[in-house]
Amino acid sequence: MGGSVVIGASEFYAVASADEWRLTFEGALAHYPCSDARTRVEFARRVVELAPEGYGPDLELRAAGITVRLASSWDAGGLVEAAAGLAASISAVAGDLGLSADVSHLQSIQIAIDGGRDSVPFWQAVTGYHQVADADIIDPLGRAPGVWNQAVNDGRDAPARIHVDLSTSAAEVARRIEAPLEAGGRVVDDSHAPHWFTLADPSGNLVDLAA
Repeated sequence: MGGSVVIGASEFYAVASADEWRLTFEGALAHYPCSDARTRVEFARRVVELAPEGYGPDLELRAAGITVRLASSWDAGGLVEAAAGLAASISAVAGDLGLSADVSHLQSIQIAIDGGRDSVPFWQAVTGYHQVADADIIDPLGRAPGVWNQAVNDGRDAPARIHVDLSTSAAEVARRIEAPLEAGGRVVDDSHAPHWFTLADPSGNLVDLAA
């Protein structure tokens, strides 16, 4: 599938448009508003034909538009080389159909459980998810947030047994910090800034914000 070589952000954006694509822990995401159903279907048809063997994009067609995800590979351990070229080709299809990207709401969310690997069988059973790594389970349909079983014991002053991980673009992080602070939240940990911040709501519930 264009090799199982894993690439980083700089390599991805050397080929793909930074104006259309955002990288999160799930992979590369793009969204194209489109109210016309026929155009959405035509976009999907062309994109499917572009995809290299063994590496197809996830396409979500809704009334408001099309969301594309080029998923990171669990086996390879990240975003594979084929993703960059495919992203550029998808952007070309969108341009040919007169579609403009909207990156403002692109993000990935997962639920982190302070239970470690011993909790994986329970959460797999209750969700019906598939296990893809020692401590990770995901929705087999790729629609709902994944669950990461993580033993948290790092001395944070707002401990929680369950917290939310939210991954968005570096360009979006400042707004995602400012708005929650105005809504009554606070920064609990910024020691890993600018790559990762931990915020707490007024009740002490946590969210890890990853750029």
